[in-house]
Amino acid sequence: MKVRRAFVLAILLMMVFSSSCDVSVQKTSIAPTITLEPQPEDDPIDEVLMTAMPMDESLLSEETATFQTEVNLGEQTLFREIDGMEMIEIPQGEVWIGCDESNNAGFACMADELPLHQVVVDEFWIDKYEVSNAQFALCVQAGACETPYYQRSVTRTEYYADPEFSDYPRVAVSWFEAQEYCNWAGGRLPSEAEWVRAARGEDQRVYPWGDELPNCNLANTLDENTGHMCVGDTASVGSYPLGASPFGVMDLAGNAWEWMADWYHKDYYSFSPRENPQGPEIGGTKVVHGGGFDYSWKHSRIAYTSDHDPKEHKIGFGFRCVMDSFEGN
Repeated sequence: MKVRRAFVLAILLMMVFSSSCDVSVQKTSIAPTITLEPQPEDDPIDEVLMTAMPMDESLLSEETATFQTEVNLGEQTLFREIDGMEMIEIPQGEVWIGCDESNNAGFACMADELPLHQVVVDEFWIDKYEVSNAQFALCVQAGACETPYYQRSVTRTEYYADPEFSDYPRVAVSWFEAQEYCNWAGGRLPSEAEWVRAARGEDQRVYPWGDELPNCNLANTLDENTGHMCVGDTASVGSYPLGASPFGVMDLAGNAWEWMADWYHKDYYSFSPRENPQGPEIGGTKVVHGGGFDYSWKHSRIAYTSDHDPKEHKIGFGFRCVMDSFEGN
């Protein structure tokens, strides 16, 4: 039985909570978007009580398998039953990592984007969309994830707990919280090489859709033509189908920055292995990619790499998960 993305949207989470915390935010000079400052340890953490509408059992197989698959136009799609996430198969192949100095949309390459080099990445599956508030709430409900301490977005105080934003990306999430969710869902955070492979395919394109500069029909970013943000906050996942990658992965540019599994090293591209690079073995900060709703076109390039403390809760940071090759189809 084919399961459409409406399966995810059909999970309506009714969340009831009370809030007495005043979350303050600040900009830092080295980090994209806003860092949410810790509350005093004796401040209460609000509980979120969630219930879900009963699922239409006709959408599910009688078996209790973790995943379901369908084949559509030659592209194999996997649905995680645990959270309803649609995943896309990325075949084994070569990918260009880094910045092409001869084709970079008019921008100068950054030092840590060089040298441009080619690596081989094994087959994997990647979430088609960024993990949403509703999906994260399922992990909380299951007891595998902590109730988010930071529940707001830039302009929406009730962001996480408001059903209106259930299909919007979960943001203000640390690297550890993102990894915890992916583990619960049966996956992990993507390596940088996997993320770039999903975004770029096999050519040296600047953005997931090609070499054309962004606009507000392609990605949720700062519009450099007008000087205004396209939305001014996150948009619901998958809102920019024209900005999809060659494999059909959504929102890899703009909307929310995304955590990678890799530790960061400014010279890593000079010594990374040829096959399945995983980043340095140790480090102090984790790699993030993709740009966000409040950042410029330069930051939304596939090659642009930033790094941040994995404990940070940036109000524009989200994530998606990957899985290794799916067996049994």
